[in-house]
Amino acid sequence: MFYQKIVDAFKLSKGDSVWISSELIKLALASKKYISNFDGNRLIDAFQNAVGSEGTILIPTFSFEFSNKHRYDIKNTRCVTGALGNLALKRDDFSRTRHPMHSFAVWGKDRDYLASLENTHSFGCDSPFSYCISGNVKQIMLGTDYVHAFTFVHYAETCCAVPYRFNKQFTGEYINGNGECELKTFDYYARDLNINPQERFNRIGKVLEDLKLSEKITVENIDSYLVDLKKSFMVICKDITENDCSNIYDFAIPRNEVFHKNN
Repeated sequence: MFYQKIVDAFKLSKGDSVWISSELIKLALASKKYISNFDGNRLIDAFQNAVGSEGTILIPTFSFEFSNKHRYDIKNTRCVTGALGNLALKRDDFSRTRHPMHSFAVWGKDRDYLASLENTHSFGCDSPFSYCISGNVKQIMLGTDYVHAFTFVHYAETCCAVPYRFNKQFTGEYINGNGECELKTFDYYARDLNINPQERFNRIGKVLEDLKLSEKITVENIDSYLVDLKKSFMVICKDITENDCSNIYDFAIPRNEVFHKNN
């Protein structure tokens, strides 16, 4: 009952593609009046039932072991993006996408396609982030918010070639799904620390809500959000290119110096 109530709040349909970001501690506390022990796998099962076999589920399993320690094991490196991702990684019905820093555990119709992507750039046009547009993905922020979960903004930044980030390469040992170790290089769009962009993603979230592209959903006193990523993409890009990221970042230097220093 509890798990179904949570999932039903998002009014998903068969065939939907969803990205699920979550804060399970809040859910576990809310579940106590219904069940004795919270089980994240049952929550995953409920989402699978909602979208059906023609749907697709993506759960972020980001890790920075490759960039920090220059080593990554696609099967055994745990994620830092929440307990739900680590639960999904243990399941046989999920596969992990291949980028060592920004991967997803994926299930459903497009699982094999997503798991086969060879993107070397975290936010490249051949990455799962690009699929969020082509696949009409909806992001569920379950018990979390834009500041902590709206990584999709970085894809828009990459597409718009923002001046406060630069492409940085990392090389290290990569252990693939067959247990074979290779020396591989991957790219990431890193922050310019002299400009020091400070995330203010709740601002762009409010813009999206006003445009009805994101909906705040409260269930069991837990605030959550449902975001249409395809439609949100152009709004985010417009804020970057026409509004100097006013609804996305603050900076350590004046905004006009970030965007118009050569004018």
